[in-house]
Amino acid sequence: MTSRRVLSIQSHIVSGYCGNKAATFPLQLLGFDVDVMNTVNFSNHTGYIGSSQNLAAVTEIIAKLENHGSPFFVLDPVMGDNGQLYVQPDVIPVYKELMKFAKAITPNQFEAEVLADKKITDVTSCIEVINILHESGVENVVITSVSLSPTDVATHYAFGQSGVTAIGSSKNEEKAEEQSMYCVCSSRRSKEDIPRVFAIGFPTYDGYFTGTGDLFSALLVARLDEAVQQEAGCSQETPSPLTNGYHTAKKETALSRACIKVVATMRAVVLRTYQAQKGTAGRSLDRTLTSSAAVVKRCELQLIQSKRDIEQPDETDVHAIELRR
Repeated sequence: MTSRRVLSIQSHIVSGYCGNKAATFPLQLLGFDVDVMNTVNFSNHTGYIGSSQNLAAVTEIIAKLENHGSPFFVLDPVMGDNGQLYVQPDVIPVYKELMKFAKAITPNQFEAEVLADKKITDVTSCIEVINILHESGVENVVITSVSLSPTDVATHYAFGQSGVTAIGSSKNEEKAEEQSMYCVCSSRRSKEDIPRVFAIGFPTYDGYFTGTGDLFSALLVARLDEAVQQEAGCSQETPSPLTNGYHTAKKETALSRACIKVVATMRAVVLRTYQAQKGTAGRSLDRTLTSSAAVVKRCELQLIQSKRDIEQPDETDVHAIELRR
């Protein structure tokens, strides 16, 4: 790859960090030139592609780019969360069409369920949803946040990993009845390959966060490129990074290694943002006040303050646990 360059097609806000404002700085820190295409311009509100017409225009752009070098396209299908759509329903089939061009996709649990037309209730159904997304042609599937039972996750551990849970603590420290949050990633080079699925646990906080998905996708672009280059170097072959030139590692995959770094950075940024939200009062944010200007400012991602965590994330207790079917 002669040029590390990214075209970022996202929203723009004047104040705060979401959309292109959340993606550009981390990508630049990690060595990428970033070309920015803003879909909307807001003052400080979360932005996304809310109409099928806008998304169809993006699809045309991606289709044209496919004729000029087949770029590595990471799709973050921003449609909703917690069972609620943020967009018009006619956006859904356009996203499904756009998936055909994607090399990687980063939905949250609700978005993955919408795209696959299937609910995630446990590890088995999560893997089934991932397989459906793979069948659409996506090589790398990352469900950024999935609510799963640690006990259920433990029963699906691949052999040789029985001592540590996916959130980095011993099993007897887990409360089986509680749900935990996981990033679940899966890579498949071709339809003949069996996908390798990994779960990475992470802590959650009772705060108000915007732009985390945009930051996650940007970090994944950089870290997956890095992981694929490292893998190519180890194999003494030279497949182009961010293309189909994957070489499956024995213990991990390029995607799982990338996701470990991404989750490590996200963990630090979200914690720092949560601490800023609590402020001097030392208590969690009152969500009913998130429309006030002062509170909105406190909710902004602590992105600049997390420069070191973006460049050199602390991977302590961030484990990618391979799941068996």
